[in-house]
Amino acid sequence: MNIVVLGGGRPGKFGNDFVNKARQENHRVIVLSHRDYGTGNSDDRVIDYHNLDNARQLLQQVAVDMPLIDIVLFNQNGGGYPDSVEDLFSEPNVQSYANTMQAHVIMPHFVIANLYANLQERSKVVFMSSTMAFEYDRKHYESGVGYPAGKSFVTHLMMSMARTRTKPVTFSAICPFFIYNDPALYGQAFTSLYNHILTHDDAMNGKIVSQLKGFENPPVGVTIQYV
Repeated sequence: MNIVVLGGGRPGKFGNDFVNKARQENHRVIVLSHRDYGTGNSDDRVIDYHNLDNARQLLQQVAVDMPLIDIVLFNQNGGGYPDSVEDLFSEPNVQSYANTMQAHVIMPHFVIANLYANLQERSKVVFMSSTMAFEYDRKHYESGVGYPAGKSFVTHLMMSMARTRTKPVTFSAICPFFIYNDPALYGQAFTSLYNHILTHDDAMNGKIVSQLKGFENPPVGVTIQYV
């Protein structure tokens, strides 16, 4: 398969593990990372989230190098602003808000716009979401706004692309939970999610899956029940 991953450059994390395993299985993977990790691999490329002209040129080259793309995986980490009590009760930092949107939402949208012609029937676009995107009564990360809001925004982007797609490309989202300090649990989660990304079909279009209930990647319902 031909795979493009936004993010995935940082060693020791899911994205990079995904890239390494896919390459070991002879898939071609182009990585678009926000920084150069010095791998020496010509398919590991640096994308500047804050320079759209630069990003467009890079994506145009990706489109030439990979005329047919089977999977696009969004695995980038974005800003979380505002994400502290200090942030919440002081004047807003407009640039920090913009950085959050740029990483979580604008770059995935920009990548799809520039690579859409390379996506064909049975191609898949997988967004990285979080259950916090639709969990409002949470007892953890209580000061966090930017991260769950960014994930909510990009999940709505996915859902609208899935509903209004102009060709049979599958758009879906994943809400993984990785416990990196427990190799056994992380290994189970990694294998389950890796297999899901590579093998799911169009039945997943517009679906959000989560590993919070185990390792079977079940679709989750997100209809709000008002009282």
